[in-house]
Amino acid sequence: MPVRLGLLLALLFGVLVAYLTSLNTGRVRLSLFPDWQYDLPLMALVVGAFLAGACLALLLTVLRDLGHSFREYTVARRARREEGLAELYHRGVDAQLAGKADAAAKAYQELLAREPRHALAHLRLGELARARSDHQAALDHHLQALRGEERADTLLAVALDYQRAGRPDEARATYRRILERDRTHLTALRAIRDLTLQEGRWSEALGAQQRLVDLATEAERPAELDWLAGIHYEIGKGLLAEGTTQDALGHFRESLRANGGFLPAHVATGDAYLRAGDAREAIRTWERASEVTPALVLLRRLEEVYRAEGRPSRMIALYQDAVARAPQDLGLAFALGRVYFELEMLDEAADQFQKVEVRTPDFAPLHAYLGAIFERRGQAADAFQEYRRALTLTQSFEWPHRCRACGQAHAHWQDRCPGCGRWNTSKP
Repeated sequence: MPVRLGLLLALLFGVLVAYLTSLNTGRVRLSLFPDWQYDLPLMALVVGAFLAGACLALLLTVLRDLGHSFREYTVARRARREEGLAELYHRGVDAQLAGKADAAAKAYQELLAREPRHALAHLRLGELARARSDHQAALDHHLQALRGEERADTLLAVALDYQRAGRPDEARATYRRILERDRTHLTALRAIRDLTLQEGRWSEALGAQQRLVDLATEAERPAELDWLAGIHYEIGKGLLAEGTTQDALGHFRESLRANGGFLPAHVATGDAYLRAGDAREAIRTWERASEVTPALVLLRRLEEVYRAEGRPSRMIALYQDAVARAPQDLGLAFALGRVYFELEMLDEAADQFQKVEVRTPDFAPLHAYLGAIFERRGQAADAFQEYRRALTLTQSFEWPHRCRACGQAHAHWQDRCPGCGRWNTSKP
């Protein structure tokens, strides 16, 4: 039907041209070059121009349709290719989630054979390499993924690989790249803090931790303030060791401003005042802190000062008050018995140690003190028995402590747990 219609229209167009030609018999001289001139019928020129325009329009339409067809073909081909790559990628992910590492790696490698710059495939292969502790291979794959597409998760993976490969400088530089993209990236800030803490770069750690405190939610804020208190404490401790007492005191105050119950800062503040020759302020600092937390380390500091000043009654009152406020603390009860013993108050010491023995019969220093008391009383048999028990229980003469964060045992109070690196966690 369209062909017949086209022929009919062409026939009608020819009849119309013939009719118009019969009516318009005029001619037009057409010059193409100085020597090339033609006399053409007017209607032939008009019809020729019309046909040339129609042919040009037809040609442009054909070219446009060919362009559309080529683009559609290209899009369809790319879609089929992407579909094939996506199928391979999901096959690898499914195998990886199913614990089939070899099958997953095979799928990802096949994908990379088709598309060598596929970032997600490199990322997943890096995860598989990390799972088998091949940190160098993990780093290589994650760097390839980074070249394909710089994403935050890829940068994090690269930084972690640098850490595990023992390259902290590159790890820090990568974390900083993340922070250049997002200054509020908490994971990168915590990583920089932890890396600088491991290397003792306290000032750099302080900057990261202050930003973490500013960005923390209400629920996270107490934990972040604990970290801030610890970093200020370490900076102050270093300054105190260098002899810059006033600067050290400033950091200890900042530590206590972050966490008023930060015991190491209370202890160190008194130490700083004592080193500066201000014993009265040192005593005031430790006494105020012990009123809130009667910790053994604070009481021992105060005991040493009172002993140097010849105030034995104050030593006794100090421990008696602490025991009264914390009757379940065996460390305080034992310390009171030790003070009685050192002041030659043997009956009171024996009574106190025997109370402690009921609750902790296997503490070696307790039996050593009881043996010494019996020896001074002339009770040789009882003294020998206590000494023998003490020798079978080889322990420090300090009351043992334990980290409440990781559970590691300490022979005595520690300002910072050597196991987990947390401050203010050493408890009797």
